[in-house]
Amino acid sequence: MDEKIDRIEKNVNDLIEIVVAIKDNMVTKHEFEEFKQEMTEFKSNTEARFDAIDAKFEKMDAKIDRVQRAVDAGFERQSMLEARVTKVEIELGV
Repeated sequence: MDEKIDRIEKNVNDLIEIVVAIKDNMVTKHEFEEFKQEMTEFKSNTEARFDAIDAKFEKMDAKIDRVQRAVDAGFERQSMLEARVTKVEIELGV
């Protein structure tokens, strides 16, 4: 009978230990709400940073487009000048 009581006490003590371990690892509703608020703020801040990065990429893309148009215009002028020079050379017999 003593062995049975000892086993029951051991089992109860093990259960108490498990319950205490679970309780120690649980968060309160307040802690959970604080964490939720922090994550919401983090998400908002991250989205704002990505929006700023997107805006910078758009500005950079616009600058690249302007440079490409300028290069294309330069090539166009060069081609037109080469055609004129060739025409003048032909007319002059050079």
